[in-house]
Amino acid sequence: MSGRRLAVVLLLCLGLLHLAGDAVAQNVKSTFDKSVDFSKYRKYTWGANYLLTQQTKEVQERINMAIVDSINRNLRAGGFVEDDKDPDFRITYEAGGMPKTDVGAQRYLYAADMQNYYWGGSLTGISSDVWVSSLAKMEITVTDAATKTQLWQATASQKFHDPKKFVNNLQQNVDKVIQKTMKSFPPNK
Repeated sequence: MSGRRLAVVLLLCLGLLHLAGDAVAQNVKSTFDKSVDFSKYRKYTWGANYLLTQQTKEVQERINMAIVDSINRNLRAGGFVEDDKDPDFRITYEAGGMPKTDVGAQRYLYAADMQNYYWGGSLTGISSDVWVSSLAKMEITVTDAATKTQLWQATASQKFHDPKKFVNNLQQNVDKVIQKTMKSFPPNK
């Protein structure tokens, strides 16, 4: 295969991978206290939540309300009732996002390329690619209201290539994350 044809095939493959990367799968892990009978936990209240993003206060409040609303709907669908006066368990979340940038050479580098090189530039530099994304993480924790012991916890993470696109369909996107994250609560259903 000629060098030009190989380069075109490689660019097409990379382009397809990049498009698929816009829909990176969500990773969820959960743990729970196996000695607990979760059937006795029916009423819940909210604890203090923590949200850290680089969004404006208004957008952060929208994100917070979307998360709380989604968790509330998920719990109600499971037969749980919010009760701030006499709860069985307390639910909290911690969530945030971090921008991530990766830089790499556009072509394979040989040892001779590494002598006295610099990135970019006009004549002798090595051209580079830059990938920007955001890594969002959320941890939802359920604790016993009386003893304050941790009963269940789930951690979700997902990489987004276009955070603005996520915020444009905020409630729908948050609902997808919450549904998958809360799928294992309560354990032993």
